[in-house]
Amino acid sequence: LKQTVVSLRLEGIHTVTMVRSSALTRAGVFSLAAAAGLLCSPGFVGAGPAARSTSTQLNGYRLDKMLLEPGEGNDRTLQTSEGFWVGEVGFEKSQWAQGYRYRMRASPEEHRKGIDVAPAFQIGPIKIRIGEMLGGSGNNDNLRRLKKEIAQAGLDDPKKIEENEYWLKRYGHKRWFPKYVDQSGAKGVGGLFRGLAAWSGFDPLNEERGKTWIEADYGKPLMGDKKDMTFPGLLTKEQMQKELDSGKLPKK
Repeated sequence: LKQTVVSLRLEGIHTVTMVRSSALTRAGVFSLAAAAGLLCSPGFVGAGPAARSTSTQLNGYRLDKMLLEPGEGNDRTLQTSEGFWVGEVGFEKSQWAQGYRYRMRASPEEHRKGIDVAPAFQIGPIKIRIGEMLGGSGNNDNLRRLKKEIAQAGLDDPKKIEENEYWLKRYGHKRWFPKYVDQSGAKGVGGLFRGLAAWSGFDPLNEERGKTWIEADYGKPLMGDKKDMTFPGLLTKEQMQKELDSGKLPKK
């Protein structure tokens, strides 16, 4: 009798174990199938979209050119105003080829030669351009040269000069002024933080001017026309002349 009871108990335990194992197996298979379905679903984050049929594929057409103005022969192929497509990558390469920067980022050649770029922060084999993240600039020698040319040219359009003469006689002031030239990017200025004199433009004791604060020598074409425009108690003619002299281009 004891042997019979023991055998029945063992058979019961084995049966329960088999039932539990089967339930766990079915749950595991169901979980794997659900995960595979989610990964294959086009709406799951990280998965690529479902492939479109050839009848619904698009090639980045411009709707204003293709739908509203298809042109002769109902041409709905890719059209641009310039007749060609460059794209952002192509424009970046074009800027580098001309010696200018794009998105305030130095070209690979400037990084290799260390031209107007902050050294990369390196931890072992990993290099991080922290200086470019916090202090990226579009200024380089080519842009400085271009700024000087713009400042020297001033207002050189004959039609605008003639219109300025008319406005002076009729309204008492000009309509057109030279192009603005920003004063950033002076050669030899480094560091992420500037002194109080550089921020305010006021350095009566010359503690920073010419040392940590170096002004650009591009010229200040906009200030020439504002020489006689002063407000009482705000800016004297002597101070204006001093600022004009500080922005003069070096004599060749």
